Amino acid sequence: MGFRFRKSVKIAPGVKLNLSKSGGSLSLGGRGATVNISSRGVRSTYSIPGTGISYVTQTSSGKSTSSSYSSNRSAYKELLRQQKEEEKQKLLQEAEEGYNLFIKKIDSLANILKNREKKAFDWDDLIRSRGKFKNKTYRSSIFLEPKKMFSKESLYKEIWDKNSKFYIAYSLIVLGIIFLTQSFWASFLIFFLAAISYAFERNRVNKLCNERLQFRLQEENNKFKGFRQRAYEDYLTKIELERIKHEKSEQERKKIWDEEEQYRKRLRNALDLRDPEPLAELLEVELSNEDLPIPLVFDIEFMNVNSVSIFMELPEIDVAPVERKSLTKTGKLSSRKMSQKDRFKLYSDICTGLTLRLVYETFRVLHSVNTVDFYGLTEQVNPANGHPENMTSLYISISRKYFEQLNLDSLDPTSAFTSLNGEFACSKKGQLLPLKNLK
Repeated sequence: MGFRFRKSVKIAPGVKLNLSKSGGSLSLGGRGATVNISSRGVRSTYSIPGTGISYVTQTSSGKSTSSSYSSNRSAYKELLRQQKEEEKQKLLQEAEEGYNLFIKKIDSLANILKNREKKAFDWDDLIRSRGKFKNKTYRSSIFLEPKKMFSKESLYKEIWDKNSKFYIAYSLIVLGIIFLTQSFWASFLIFFLAAISYAFERNRVNKLCNERLQFRLQEENNKFKGFRQRAYEDYLTKIELERIKHEKSEQERKKIWDEEEQYRKRLRNALDLRDPEPLAELLEVELSNEDLPIPLVFDIEFMNVNSVSIFMELPEIDVAPVERKSLTKTGKLSSRKMSQKDRFKLYSDICTGLTLRLVYETFRVLHSVNTVDFYGLTEQVNPANGHPENMTSLYISISRKYFEQLNLDSLDPTSAFTSLNGEFACSKKGQLLPLKNLK
């Protein structure tokens, strides 16, 4: 037992000051209702004098409130931290995606020549005749007979159920009387009479079912025949629509087939007749289908089946990005202006790579072509008359013999273009200029 100290001082009626070792408190009220205020909180006591029954409530102290506030503040700080972390991860992901898109774009622009179609062009398969057109025979679907949803047994049961309700009630009454009867002979007599009644009633119901069964069968069969007839008429209508659709499809297919056969025949005879027009149509289609990172605008002129001139509209310097993007050590996306030298080199590789790519496709598709003259055009205003005019800023004439000696997967487009005596008039700032002394 330790040392204890407690003293109460009455300050006013119903107000007491309590002093103890643990501290002081203030009591308000008297018998039946007392409120005690201390550092531990507010304690209220309500009682019924003389009964020993009381009710006590305790509110939190200032320390508990402070602790709760501190806990809520910590949770709020943790939520903010998580939100900042999620936002940071989102920004890092967006930075990485932006960087990857930039790299992909630069790669597609710088490697126009390397990303070419390397599969050999099957000229023989293109000009081979496929023979006479064969119509596909129309095969109609089989008519599916509808199933009968009734049977002789089901109809008989249906009639029986409708006409045997009295019989069932009668049988239940008889069974009830038998159970209530105490005499054996009386029960036996009742059972005997019930058996006779059962046989008589069953015979009556069976005869009634047999009489009505044929009528119900005829009625249901008539309904089924009508339903089947409607289903068959719908089937015939569907078949007729499908047949008409098939015939139209075959006519369209034959039209396309005949056009392709005529085109194949023109290609087969092009070299023998020295007719370059079918070759120009084929080359235009193949070049238009090329997967390129920039739009392609061009025109083709054949001098003969062995020589072709391609006129292409050169892209502007704007196709080369102004800024270079990179990722910092912390994963953020950094952008800085691309040097004029690097941007000009990329633009030059785009123009020369595009030129060599189209020359390659020409030689790949048309085995009869031995020489390609390529003109890179740009539109500018003529200061002499003030009208826009096409001028040639790029030119190269190359033969198949020299072109096939190049290793297109390893060469630098600009260097290769220069070594092939190609001319490209462009200032260091990317401004296209007209070629001088162009033949």
